[in-house]
Formats: sequence, C-alpha cells, structure tokens
Amino acid sequence: MSADKKKIVLNWKGNFRFEAKNEKGLSINFDAPAKYGGEETAPTPMETVLASLAGCTSFDVVTILKKKRQKISAYRVETEAERSEEPPEVFTKIHIKYIVKGKNISKEAVEKAIQLSHDKYCSVGAMLKKTAEITTSYEIIQE
Repeated sequence: MSADKKKIVLNWKGNFRFEAKNEKGLSINFDAPAKYGGEETAPTPMETVLASLAGCTSFDVVTILKKKRQKISAYRVETEAERSEEPPEVFTKIHIKYIVKGKNISKEAVEKAIQLSHDKYCSVGAMLKKTAEITTSYEIIQE
C-alpha cells in the first residue's frame, strides 16, 4: 500500500460495539446511544468525526503557533455540532472554539493559525465543509 493510502479493519465486539484498528494496531472503539440499543461504552461514529476534526485542526494550529514561537502552556478545543433531521443526519453546522493559554500569546498569531487550518491544511474540515457550515472562535488566556 502506498504512503497516502490508509487501511482500517473494523471488528464487531457484540451488540453495537465495534473496534477499528489501523495497520499499526492502534484502535478506536465505537458504540451506539442507549436509545438505539447501544451500551454507550464508547463514542458514536459521529462523535469521533467531531473528535477527528478537533484533532486535525489542532495539529495545524499548534504546529503554526510553535513555528511562530508562541509559548503555549495549555491548549484545548471545544466543538459543537448540529445535524440534519433527515437521514443520513449529516452535520449542518459545526462550531470550533480554540482556547490557547500561554505567555505573551499573540492574537494575530492565533487568528492566522486558525485561518490557515480552516482554509488550507485541515483535511477533515475540508471534507466536512461540503455539508456543514464551520465557524470558529478563540480565547487567549495570558499567564
């Protein structure tokens, strides 16, 4: 398999529980909400999509802030999403809030990092933009 192809193998673990593994053996578990018969032992697939978006954009933002020599001591992303009411119930609106803590954090550096991730680098966001309006906000906590 070439470097840009990815393979995931998913195994059923009973009821609505599943485990997905990549080629390195790293795994993610899934479950369904109780209202659909699940046991809620793991995030749903759609929750993991939001987590993937948060992870993808965070790789970009933290990388860019480090390149801009920003001294980050803590970082967090909060995502909220709305879904369509009709199947397949895709995300229609997603908001990403970035919380960056550190010493002398530049507002301009944070804004530029978020904008570059949103417009150019985050592949998960690029896919989700096809069905959802993605908005962002940020908070800087100076130490």
